[in-house]
Amino acid sequence: MKKIISKYTLFEYLAGRTNPLERQLIEDWIAEKDNAETFHQWLLEYEMISPQYIPDQDKAIISLLQRLDSDIVPVEDSQKSIGETYGYSIFLHQKYRFWLIAASVILLVSCGWWFRDSLQYKSYQTAFGQTTDVYLEDGSMVSLNSNSCLKIPRFGFVGEVREVALAGEAEFSVSHTVDNKRFVVKTSKDFQVEVLGTTFSVYARPRGTKVSLKSGSVRIDYSQNKQLKNVMLEPGDLAFLNQAGEVQLERKQDVKTFAAWKEQRYVFNATSVKEIIAMIEENFGQKVTLSDSNIAERTITGNFKTKNADELLKTVSEVLDMKIEHNGNMVLLTNN
Repeated sequence: MKKIISKYTLFEYLAGRTNPLERQLIEDWIAEKDNAETFHQWLLEYEMISPQYIPDQDKAIISLLQRLDSDIVPVEDSQKSIGETYGYSIFLHQKYRFWLIAASVILLVSCGWWFRDSLQYKSYQTAFGQTTDVYLEDGSMVSLNSNSCLKIPRFGFVGEVREVALAGEAEFSVSHTVDNKRFVVKTSKDFQVEVLGTTFSVYARPRGTKVSLKSGSVRIDYSQNKQLKNVMLEPGDLAFLNQAGEVQLERKQDVKTFAAWKEQRYVFNATSVKEIIAMIEENFGQKVTLSDSNIAERTITGNFKTKNADELLKTVSEVLDMKIEHNGNMVLLTNN
C-alpha cells in the first residue's frame, strides 16, 4: 500500500520531534522518487517558517557583562587609593553578577513551570476535516479524528504505565509489551481507559465521553461523587458517561461503525438531526442552524460516504427533503 505522509508529520520530523517508527516511515516516503517534488516544496515552506538560527550565547554574556561594567559609576574621591576604587568596582561587578544569575534562575524556573506541559508532552493536533495516524514508540497506532488532540510523553514511555491524553476522538490499536506494561488513555482527571493490548475507540468531546471495544478487554476508571469506580468492557460493548457522571454499558453493539470516520464514512442508526449537526460542527467546524426546532428531532438511518461538511449536509437535506441556505459562515436548514 502506498504510504501517505502529511505536511504536519514531515514538519515534526524536520524539527526532530518524531519517534523511531515515524522517522522510518517518513524516510521511506522521502526515498520514493514520486514524492521528491512534494518533499522539496514542503521543505522550502518549513525553512521559511522555521529559520535556523543559533545565537552565540558566550558572546552575548560577555557583551552583557561589559554593559554592566560600564554602568558602574567610578568613585571620584581623590583621597581613595586606586586599590580601594578597584575593589569597590569588583564588589559592584560581583553584586550585579549575583543578581543577574539569581534573576536568570528565577526566569528559568518560572518558564519551566508555566511551560511544563509542552516540555513534558508532544501534541498531535488535527484540523477540521483532517485525520491522521500516529505511531507510538511501543508499536501502537492511534488513528486521530478531525478536531482532536493527542498528547504523548515527549521523551518516551517511562515507568510502569504507558499514558497518553486525548481530547476529541481516536481509535487505538495497542501493542502488547513483554513486561505487560499497562496502557492508559486519560480524557480528564476523572475518567481514563486502561488496557493491556486491544483495539478500541474513544470519543471525548464537550457533548460527552464514549468508549467502544473491538477486541481484547479494557477497564474504565472514573470518579463519581468523589468515589473511584471502574467498569470492565468486553468486545462489542459501548460505554458512555451519562449526565450524572456514571458509566452505562450497551452490550453487543456494532462497534465497527464507531470509527467509520477513518474511511470518511458516517453511519447513522435513527440518528437525530440535532446530533448530526453537532457532529458536523465538531468534525468540520461548520455551524448549522434550523429554521424549525421540530427538525432537530427528525432521524436518519443509513451509511454515507462523504469528504466534507457540504457533502454530508447535501445528503441530509436530500434524505429529509430539505433546503440548504448559506448566510455567510452559517448554514440554515429549512423545510421545502
